[in-house]
Amino acid sequence: MLASGECATRADLARRLGVSRARVTQVLGLLTFAPAVLQALTALGDPIPKQVVTERSLRSILKMPANKQMLAVRGILVATATG
Repeated sequence: MLASGECATRADLARRLGVSRARVTQVLGLLTFAPAVLQALTALGDPIPKQVVTERSLRSILKMPANKQMLAVRGILVATATG
């Protein structure tokens, strides 16, 4: 919606979706993951049958360098699979 110009700003998008502008920013921030991380997360499927990861758990990983992001995501996936 932003890319197409349907919504001019994140605030417009938030109003349209009925969420806060901060929430839109948080979710769009996930798109800045390293490409390999995005592929791994996408491979989980939509919707994920069992909650494996949460947006909130991923936010702290975003702050890591790209080479450490995949290690952190793998750690979450392994912990979830064995827990």
